[in-house]
Amino acid sequence: MLGKSSGGSGESKLNSLIGKGSNCAGDIAVEGGLKIDGDFKGTIAASSLYIGKNANVEATVKVKTAVIGGKLRGDIIAEDSLELQPKAELIGDVRTKNLVVADTAVIEGRFDMGMSKAYANRPKLDMEKAGPPAAPSAEEKGKTAGG
Repeated sequence: MLGKSSGGSGESKLNSLIGKGSNCAGDIAVEGGLKIDGDFKGTIAASSLYIGKNANVEATVKVKTAVIGGKLRGDIIAEDSLELQPKAELIGDVRTKNLVVADTAVIEGRFDMGMSKAYANRPKLDMEKAGPPAAPSAEEKGKTAGG
């Protein structure tokens, strides 16, 4: 996984770090692995991504593999695999071939595990504008209560 040299097995070497206490914004592209332990806002493209348990990331992400231990708000394409660790919080759409979710991880969004072409044409979620669901009207309540 992260931090190991490739050795021909498809694993990425961790070569970039946004450390604890850092607050960064922008677009980042990394050939190898990226570890984020601080705050980041923007876009991420890398071979592998590790989001530490205290990290707070708001980004659009495209990677081969990802391990999320902290917070990610944004869509993610993890071409090979995505792992959500126990304290992970992911709000956004996900596309991956392999998904591992710890029991206590929090996830909200749409999932595409088939790598379908339809994913590119899916309706986008606007997380900033989405409000709470509307309360049912009195008529709708009556239909539910009365059968």
